[in-house]
Amino acid sequence: MSVDESSSSDAPPPDGGDAGGEGPPPPAVPPPVAQPGASAALPPAAVTPVTPPPVEPSGALPPPPPAAPYARPADEPPPAGPDQPIQMTVPADPGQSRLWGIPFLGIWVRALLLIPVAIELFVLALAVWILVLVSWIPVLVQGRQAPFITQIVGGTMRLSTRSALYALLGTGSYPWFGIGNDHPITITYDEYEPQNRLWGIPVLGITARVILLIPHFLVLWVLGVIAGFLVLVSWIPVLINGRQADGIVDYLAGVYRWSVRVGAYALLVTGRYPPFRLSN
Repeated sequence: MSVDESSSSDAPPPDGGDAGGEGPPPPAVPPPVAQPGASAALPPAAVTPVTPPPVEPSGALPPPPPAAPYARPADEPPPAGPDQPIQMTVPADPGQSRLWGIPFLGIWVRALLLIPVAIELFVLALAVWILVLVSWIPVLVQGRQAPFITQIVGGTMRLSTRSALYALLGTGSYPWFGIGNDHPITITYDEYEPQNRLWGIPVLGITARVILLIPHFLVLWVLGVIAGFLVLVSWIPVLINGRQADGIVDYLAGVYRWSVRVGAYALLVTGRYPPFRLSN
């Protein structure tokens, strides 16, 4: 064999393969180079939303200081509490006809207009006395007064109070014939107020309450005498101003508020001893 043939047989094949027929590995492809300004694409799961911080507006005002605690005015009645289960509201007189202020004639005419209401009050009074005979039973058994007894007894006192204030020129609103609170003068009772069962002892409970109320009876007698003198001049504000004076309205309302609480305590409508005051 010649020298040229041996050298040609030892030379590598022209396509770069080795003697065994396998070529060299392909050259590695370099990773793509990110272009400037282009964002790399990421899988959706790897993207985390970024919430920008809130931007405070320029010139924003600071939060207002906390409000001061509410101060009750001196002329505002306190809210109903455990010692005030009966509330009576008598608004100021918005205005009446000056003819009602004719001395004594106006009061007499109003008394005549109240005759139908007086008949209704007479019937209701009979019902109240019948209920008094059994009003001790709910107190003795359940420890509170039955709501229907409170509604009838309390409604009777509500209607009588409205009638009296209308007759005495304390209000210009006729009382009509209802015993509910559909009138400017309202009286509310706690129909589910608990009471001591001992007050339900027949006869003894009411008798003991009447004895405890003797100081109130004396005070109410004095207050009634003063109210009688006020009636002698109550026509003057109505005749001159066309409305009743606020001081006269407040005093008459206070006297009847006091008497309503005393009557409700005596008839087992409430278990709270009435306070010695004219206001709520």
